[in-house]
Amino acid sequence: MSAGVKACLQAGKWLPEAEHEAGEGPQRSRINRCSLLPPLFDGCFFFLLGSFKGTTKNELAKLLREGGGQLLSRQPKPDSDVTQTLNAAAYHAEPGSDQALCTQYIIYDPQGTYKPAVVRRGKVWSAPSTWIIDCIAAFSLLPVPEH
Repeated sequence: MSAGVKACLQAGKWLPEAEHEAGEGPQRSRINRCSLLPPLFDGCFFFLLGSFKGTTKNELAKLLREGGGQLLSRQPKPDSDVTQTLNAAAYHAEPGSDQALCTQYIIYDPQGTYKPAVVRRGKVWSAPSTWIIDCIAAFSLLPVPEH
């Protein structure tokens, strides 16, 4: 049981969540929502590759959709002219970063058998499913780990 839940039970009433939050992500998320800004994964497209052991594919898909991301039914092809000419931009990417130009992500289970040979190919990047969870916790498009 979390410290926040324990504190509410001891007080016998609902207490402000902010006192018990880990990190700055929840506050950033609230400010973003109150400012009517786009959701975290706005402008991002995701393909979930293979099966997932920890967080299931359905759970990841729900998190991505609720965060404004769009799910792809086919794996994006990095060398495709269609992929490379897309003009979409990830709203919450660091301005001026190469990640601002990346709009398509192949998400894989880091405990699974698939390990990308190349993490970044044009506008298509590969990222472990843990990256999604870390981004949500921080309410930020974090740098994609190299492996």
